[in-house]
Amino acid sequence: MKYKITCLLFLLNCYFGFSQQLLSYVQTNHDEAYIGQPIQMTVSVYSSTWFTSGIDVGNIQVEGALTVFFRSVTNSRTINNKKFAGVDFIYNVFPTEEGSISIPELEIHVESPKEGGYQGIKHVLHTKPKTISVKGVPMGYNPNNWLVSSNLTIHENWNPNVKQVKVGDVLQRSISRTASGTLGEFIPAVVWDSVSGVSIYPKRPSVNTNKTKTYVSASQTEAANYLFEKEGKVTLPRIEFMYWNYNNNRFYKKYIDSVTIDVAPNPDLSMLASAKRELEAETAAVPEEDQPFLILGLPVKTFIKYLIFGLIGLFLVYKFIRWAIRFGTKRYKAYRASEAYAFKKLKREINHNHQFAVLNALKVWLLKLNPEIPSMDGFIKRYGNDDLLLQYNQLERRMLQDGKSSYNASAFKKGLVSARTAYLNHLKLKPEASQTKDVKSKWLNPTISKNRF
Repeated sequence: MKYKITCLLFLLNCYFGFSQQLLSYVQTNHDEAYIGQPIQMTVSVYSSTWFTSGIDVGNIQVEGALTVFFRSVTNSRTINNKKFAGVDFIYNVFPTEEGSISIPELEIHVESPKEGGYQGIKHVLHTKPKTISVKGVPMGYNPNNWLVSSNLTIHENWNPNVKQVKVGDVLQRSISRTASGTLGEFIPAVVWDSVSGVSIYPKRPSVNTNKTKTYVSASQTEAANYLFEKEGKVTLPRIEFMYWNYNNNRFYKKYIDSVTIDVAPNPDLSMLASAKRELEAETAAVPEEDQPFLILGLPVKTFIKYLIFGLIGLFLVYKFIRWAIRFGTKRYKAYRASEAYAFKKLKREINHNHQFAVLNALKVWLLKLNPEIPSMDGFIKRYGNDDLLLQYNQLERRMLQDGKSSYNASAFKKGLVSARTAYLNHLKLKPEASQTKDVKSKWLNPTISKNRF
């Protein structure tokens, strides 16, 4: 039993010490948050080797929350004295309802080679689900005026000026708010108070969310037309805005001060009735804003554009791969049929020191070098030296089982390399058209026929 436990521990140590290791996990900077409070979520994927292709985290959907991707960051960590390379994917999660939200188990597709290898192997990693508690609006605060933000700025504008107003006049009031660290969906609507002697007609709001790789903010502009129906002093009440700053955990209130307007009389009351009809018709004509249709989170035009570019890119890649395969195959076949490859095989056979294989490889190489060369002896006498000729003769003697042969494979290979270099240099110095003629007419006294071996 003790022997089996020792073997098991040894195998485990080998597995964790030498095999490839992959890690994936999810971290958040808060386990508890208010509705609308941004929670930074980091999805980390690490390998003890490296990743050979992009990491597919997938489309992360958290029920009861909005998820916004910011950026990915390459990173490295040391775990148990072993270095891991990886990527951190940073998101912000914004809870939309009280209770709890669950970041689901994520299925992450990666390609990573084994340790000591280079070819990527496909793996599927899974993270553990994570639950976050979501607090509702605190008691004493209006849910319709609730906002979580790191900062809030407010700007008010009247058009035309409120200094000169008479019965029947229409003034447009706009209130713009910019909130840091939140989305446009979380900025509450302005509550337009009812005022005696004034009819208020709200317009469609303009909402924008601005996102960079590290920051998100939202702006909302709301406008309303004020129709003044009675003369005298009209006081528009103060408008209060509240937000909770998640950086310092404090509540803040901002105000638009009350406004008192002197409304002068207007003898032409028909103007009042006409303005009222126009504003009512304009309000009734404003359609309910439709949610834009998205494909994979992209507008239809953008998705089609990306799809077309992607298909063109895939087609170009396909054509390039086909060309590369044909070109590589052609080059490889040409190389296998070349003199250089024959000489490489010859040197390999010399190293193996098999006499018959060496002589056969010599014959093949000599034909590749120049089929007009009549014999190996002649080649050596013209481009080699006495030592190479001696080694060649000793090789033939050894082939005949002559025990007195003093053949030296290393010296033979070295001399053969020098002779080949001399021949190739000779070709470079002579015109191409005269090479064959030179081989036939000036070959030095061949003593052995082509068919000697």
